[in-house]
Amino acid sequence: MKKRPLVIVLHGPSGVGKDSVIDLLRERTGIHRATSSTSRAPRTNERDGNHYHFLSEFEFERKIREGHFAEWARVYDDYKGLERTEVEGPLSRGEDVIIRTDVQGAQTWRRRLQGAVFIFLMAEDREALRARLIGRGSEDSGSLERRIAELEAELDDIHNNDYVVYNRHGELKQAVLEIEEIIERERANPERPEPRLIA
Repeated sequence: MKKRPLVIVLHGPSGVGKDSVIDLLRERTGIHRATSSTSRAPRTNERDGNHYHFLSEFEFERKIREGHFAEWARVYDDYKGLERTEVEGPLSRGEDVIIRTDVQGAQTWRRRLQGAVFIFLMAEDREALRARLIGRGSEDSGSLERRIAELEAELDDIHNNDYVVYNRHGELKQAVLEIEEIIERERANPERPEPRLIA
């Protein structure tokens, strides 16, 4: 029996560890990470084509006009979005896809992507999230204040997901194992429609 490919939409508040979870999941399963594009400058540890496709604002706006993006938004004064080929290409080859996004993106994907599995990644509690966000040291003071102020609004989205997975401090592998179990369960779910982008 041919394996049905699956699309996982993984999201959650800033600082919860989405990248770490995806990196280990890719090592263990080979799942295709759909790489988003952004118009912001890369951070010190980021590589083009791996963490994001880094585009100029002019190039991003051109691709918007030409209909390349399945989903895009203006986030923290920069463009961020995902090109259709990042989802449709792997699915056409029978590969599972994982999309890393924020809560705003997840709300868009619920309208634009049929048959996806939505997983909300959460830390132990709100205080752990605040501590992780501050400890990252990758935000300037204005950006950090905005992200902390939006934390409660982001957490309000938990009930709109298929699953909630906790990425507790020091238990990264356990979170990844839970997601692997979800993938196996959903592959065997005959009621889940084939994943596809809607217009």
